[in-house]
Amino acid sequence: MTTKRMPKTEKKKKISELESAELKFRALLNKRDEINEQAAAARSERDSLHDKKKELQEPMRAARDKRDAAVAEMRVHKKKRDELQGKAKELIEFKRKLKGTPMGDLKTEIRVIEADVKGMEMMQQTVPLKLTEERELLDKIKARANDHQRLKKILVEQEKIQKEVKDIDSSIDALFRQADKEHEEVVRLSEEQHKFHEEAQVHAKDIGVLAATANKKHEEFLKLREDADAVHQKAMDLRGKVIEIKDQKRAEVWEERNAIRDVNLATRKALDDKEKKDKVAEEALQILLKNGKVEI
Repeated sequence: MTTKRMPKTEKKKKISELESAELKFRALLNKRDEINEQAAAARSERDSLHDKKKELQEPMRAARDKRDAAVAEMRVHKKKRDELQGKAKELIEFKRKLKGTPMGDLKTEIRVIEADVKGMEMMQQTVPLKLTEERELLDKIKARANDHQRLKKILVEQEKIQKEVKDIDSSIDALFRQADKEHEEVVRLSEEQHKFHEEAQVHAKDIGVLAATANKKHEEFLKLREDADAVHQKAMDLRGKVIEIKDQKRAEVWEERNAIRDVNLATRKALDDKEKKDKVAEEALQILLKNGKVEI
């Protein structure tokens, strides 16, 4: 029985191909692991950026809450200020309407009337007059007395109005003082809310930068993971080829071993047959010798 053995050159070629495939396979695994390490680093940086972003969100929210509280309080003071100023303007308008004839003119006119009445009464008492003339004079005295009473009433009203105007002036001043205090609070709170708004904006800007950087790191992580998966797939494909080559090599080895075994078995069998023939021949010879059929 003959066996067909693989030529040495072809065998070396097979080994070389296997070694090359295994080297490439290990190189791909190393590259995959290296990319996975880079991906893990990118993911760690991304998570760190997200953590920093979360840390800034709390002070940003606190600054916004303070800003909103300042704005709400500022609106309350602004409303009070506007109400006080509105009341003061109403009093100014009311004061303007109350003002009429100046009291100084009324007092002068009253004094003139009093002098006229006194003069006419003196005339009645000292100057001899006809009856008709005396009646005319009495009518004039009576008319001027009526004017005096009328102007006196007006003067009383004017004095009352003047007092009210003074009270109104005092009220207007008080209203404007209160309005000024409310305005000072409005200005203070406006500056305060602006300061908190700027603080919140700084945090928001920093958060935006961190978020953008984290997004880039996330994209980098996804790309690296995709690259690692691609390299892993190549490695698995090459692993299949390595296994295939090894299987072929193992099959060839087994085929060679089986061929050698078959040769050995055939050889043993052939030797066993020869020994049996020699033994039979020896026994036959002995029988012949014993029977005297053969002489040596």
